[in-house]
Amino acid sequence: MKTSKEIEIESAEPLSPHNEALYETGKEMLKSSITTARDFCQFMITLSTGAIPTYLVLLKFVLPEKVVLSVVSLVLSIIPPFVFLVSAIIFVFGYLPTTSRFSLDLIEEIKKTYEETIIRRKRIINIGLIVFLVGSISAILVIVTYALSLSI
Repeated sequence: MKTSKEIEIESAEPLSPHNEALYETGKEMLKSSITTARDFCQFMITLSTGAIPTYLVLLKFVLPEKVVLSVVSLVLSIIPPFVFLVSAIIFVFGYLPTTSRFSLDLIEEIKKTYEETIIRRKRIINIGLIVFLVGSISAILVIVTYALSLSI
């Protein structure tokens, strides 16, 4: 009679090349998922900060050399660069390393920390992307609005 503590091995055979390749792929995916998200945050920091001078150059191109903007127009004009800056700051939080402590002897702690890191970075990336898209849409609207209003 078996007790619940006994382990029964049904078969022991070497891994097939296909299964071995699948295990190796899974191992690589697991290892690279954290660095991929971190690299994406680094890329988005560069893109967000680079969007600020790009927007300002396009705004300078659209506006005539001597233009007087109303206070409302001036405030609307400076919103996109600040939104891009906020986006970059959000991605900085995603790029920073985690400060979790865990024991390498406890698989459950490693798994928990790994999952928390993935979820945290995913949340930060989603928020950063939304903020970046808001900045991009507002920049496009400001530039197109000025271009259309000054050409009429």
